[in-house]
Amino acid sequence: MITIFNSACKKSSPPPAVLPAITQEGKNTVGFTINGEVWIPYAKCGFGNDPCGEISARYSSPLAPPDGIDFQFARTNGNKRSSLTISSSGFGETITTIGEKIDSVGISFDSEESTGNDGYYLGSRPGSSFFVTKIDHQNQIISGTFDLILLEQNGSGNEIRLQDGRFDFRFNACKCSN
Repeated sequence: MITIFNSACKKSSPPPAVLPAITQEGKNTVGFTINGEVWIPYAKCGFGNDPCGEISARYSSPLAPPDGIDFQFARTNGNKRSSLTISSSGFGETITTIGEKIDSVGISFDSEESTGNDGYYLGSRPGSSFFVTKIDHQNQIISGTFDLILLEQNGSGNEIRLQDGRFDFRFNACKCSN
């Protein structure tokens, strides 16, 4: 008897370009718009790939300071990659209450065109906001919204704006796509 197995892999494609809803339920979602385009994280799982390659959202964990955040989100689009990092680690800040926290976090964005300081943005510039709408220690949820203006680090004076940002995570979320 000969048995034939179909081992063809189904290709995984990026999710539709739709911003996730603004929620406070620990749905492990994040998204924003940049230059009119929806940006949501996407990175394939698989052998040799980072299991947190898409979303690594740590709050008050061994990898983040007590009551601090360390968020890293990445999107792979073909052979191009972009990423957003939001962290209170470098500032030694704690985030224990809801409200505006832009002065408590450091932010960086690597665009798909990033090479050296070209396409590498830091912030935050005047007009930016990072608002925590929920911190729930019992259910381990942190949620919020953001609108960020970041400065390109190549001396050009170019700014980039990440608008309509929202996030909703369980503490220490880790995700990649299948």
